[in-house]
Amino acid sequence: MARFERGISTAFVDRLNAEYRAGGWWKAIAEDRDLFIAIRQNYINVYLNGNSLLRLWLEGDELVGETHYKYLLVPEASRPYVRIIGGQARIESHTELFLPDLTNLQALKRAANAYSGEEKRGVHQIVMSNPNVIDVEIAFGAENEKTGSITANRIDFAALRRQASGLEVVFYEAKQFVNKELRASGDAVPVFDQLQRYESFLRNEQQALIDSYRMVCGNLIALEGVKDRYASVQVMARNFPSLTVQGEVRLVVFGFDNDQKNGANWSGHRQKLKDVLGDKLLLKGDAKEFTNGIASPL
Repeated sequence: MARFERGISTAFVDRLNAEYRAGGWWKAIAEDRDLFIAIRQNYINVYLNGNSLLRLWLEGDELVGETHYKYLLVPEASRPYVRIIGGQARIESHTELFLPDLTNLQALKRAANAYSGEEKRGVHQIVMSNPNVIDVEIAFGAENEKTGSITANRIDFAALRRQASGLEVVFYEAKQFVNKELRASGDAVPVFDQLQRYESFLRNEQQALIDSYRMVCGNLIALEGVKDRYASVQVMARNFPSLTVQGEVRLVVFGFDNDQKNGANWSGHRQKLKDVLGDKLLLKGDAKEFTNGIASPL
């Protein structure tokens, strides 16, 4: 497994800040509070509802990126059908079907929203409700991250929390209530194996994680437009310079109503989770404004 690494260079930060001051597409992205800017190793991902809307890196002095073609489809195309003649597609104007650039960010977001499931949307709501969340979709190895593959070895998000000894990076796995991994007829609940894999990774990568998230925090509070949403991270980093990584992963469960919460079918499964996880199990019906156990005081 490749060593865990996060962080972008000062040159990359400076180039993004110059682009931000110029106005236009990057300024719109940096200021859009529906989007999460994730720092990777020498590149960034822009997320919306669990979808990577844009991957961006620096080549020389040029900002270069890529997005999936499906996000460039014009959501309200006036002529969505393509004419077929003799079995051949005749696309008269690509601009009627595809966005030519990133200036129409709202159209890009509408196109991406079509590919978001309920669990992805819920996780994104939780992330955006907590301004101390500093990373999402955390792959175990660089080989997974570079391919963009979504595997079982991805922790949903990480938050910076204040503890008595200083600052701590805490990791969270989030599941919608209906997820089958939360249930089992016996004691071998599938989510337990998942959490154990994550915790083994965290134990083995402690120093790499600390080094990376120091860099990530520095990047986030240096990016113009982005740093405004990380006021709490700026205050915590300034007043509590020490940083550790919590080796135990919290499980977040959301997306249920009162009948489901108190129902006989769920109570047994919930007790199994509670018996093993204790206060590492976080429950809230509505993903919106889910902050308990995630948010941190300054």
